[in-house]
Amino acid sequence: MSLGRWGEVGVLAIARVSMGAQLQVVGALGPLLIGYLAADWAALGTLIGAYSLAGIFVALPAGWLLARAGDRLTLLGGVGLMALGGLLLAMAPNFPMALAGRLVSGTGGALLTITGAKMVLDRFSGAGVALAMGLMLMAWPFGIGLALLVLPLLGDNWRAGLWLSAGFCTLAFVLLWVAVRGARPGAAPALRVGLLRHEWRPLIAIGVVWAGYNAAFAVAVGFTPSFLVARGASHAEAGALASLIGFSILPLQPLGGAIAERLGRPVLVTVACVLGMVTALVATAGGAPAWLTLPAFGALAAPPSSLIMAFAGRALSAESRAFGMGVHYMLFYLGLALLPPLAGLMRDITGDPAAPLLTGAGFLAVSLTALAVYVQAMRRD
Repeated sequence: MSLGRWGEVGVLAIARVSMGAQLQVVGALGPLLIGYLAADWAALGTLIGAYSLAGIFVALPAGWLLARAGDRLTLLGGVGLMALGGLLLAMAPNFPMALAGRLVSGTGGALLTITGAKMVLDRFSGAGVALAMGLMLMAWPFGIGLALLVLPLLGDNWRAGLWLSAGFCTLAFVLLWVAVRGARPGAAPALRVGLLRHEWRPLIAIGVVWAGYNAAFAVAVGFTPSFLVARGASHAEAGALASLIGFSILPLQPLGGAIAERLGRPVLVTVACVLGMVTALVATAGGAPAWLTLPAFGALAAPPSSLIMAFAGRALSAESRAFGMGVHYMLFYLGLALLPPLAGLMRDITGDPAAPLLTGAGFLAVSLTALAVYVQAMRRD
């Protein structure tokens, strides 16, 4: 069965929706998991971050695996691991098994992310790349928003929410098996296994920007529900409000970065958006209306995503781009693995439900500092 390249992108997007929902399932059910699969808020943050931990080790060898196993097998293996990890989490009687499930599913999610991006680039050129990649980028926050909206409707039955997430990943696996073709395995092109000396500084700087930006987004969607519950909202109301973050990013996700590039002010737009994200998080923590601040945070988060990826590409030469993107994604996964637990730890230390949101704002401040380092490094080169 062949759906054509746009049909395949659609099925890949469904898989990415399931990945976003799986990433968010722990955050969406967070308060209900305390005392069962997580002993405290730091442990909950660890379960949130563990999903990204495996990506640290998967990012660099993923190209090698793709060249030898092929797109389709690597893709199916990744989504299969997502389903398996989801099942382990749904059956977990304790924190260690829950953590193992998150690591397994996170490994699969990393393979899906890298393979899906490669497959889109293989199938499209010119203006079609931006549109197809935009659809891929939109799917992830949509899945996050979907989890925040749907899972609280199950009430206190958190185990059913975990089974639902695992089932969604299994459905994505079946759809990919039926609909997606893959390129034949072949010899990898001779590329530079390393970076040129002048590429290290700007690439690491923009990698820190990307890690801090995404960690702040993960903290916002992961800890906002528990913050709102602590302020008196029901679980369903808190989930619905937090889902506004994921859904509000969608309108500008494929177009925001392109508009900024057309205006010739990508750095300025990135700085303005990140400052706005900081303001929205601080305002939410201070008690401002969540129905206003959370959609603002999501909308402002849209343009920087494609712009930061473009900045990374500009830091790399053609021959070192494959290895460089591996380094970039490794920093991305490192940030997502380590920073959310830090946000949870800050709540444990302070006892303040707003502490994780303020910590996320701090991550964005670090990103702005790293962006300044990137700009300086690029000017020197």
